[in-house]
Formats: sequence, C-alpha cells, structure tokens
Amino acid sequence: MRDAGIDAMAALDGAVADAIVNLAPEQAREVKLAFGRTMSAVMDAMINPAVKAFPELDPDESTWASVAKARARARSGE
Repeated sequence: MRDAGIDAMAALDGAVADAIVNLAPEQAREVKLAFGRTMSAVMDAMINPAVKAFPELDPDESTWASVAKARARARSGE
C-alpha cells in the first residue's frame, strides 16, 4: 500500500508539469492546486495509514526515490 501510494505520488508529480504546459498563470495555479489536493489525499489514504500500522515502513528520501523508480519501471514493462 505504501509503495503504491509512492508510485501514485510520483506519477502525479510528473503529470503536473505536462498538465500546465501553455496554461495562463492563473490556470496553472488552479491545476497545481488540484494536483496538490490529490497528492494530499493519496498521502492521507494510503501512505500515512501504512506507515502508522508499520512504522518501519516510514520512507526516507532514498527509499522514496527507490520505490518510485522501481514502480515506474514495473509499469513500463522494463
């Protein structure tokens, strides 16, 4: 569950840059806020409960990056 949440966060983080291309600054701000709210929901619903239940799963920055890369590779079929 934690790893799926990290994967979702990484995917959203990558997608926001694509979503705001060629948008007016105000529109880009609204899109960024929507992505931010979604990312917060992923944290609240997936990552935080997993870490609360299993504190040893609390990811440091290195673990976060490693999980995000591994999950992205798995999704791409590599």
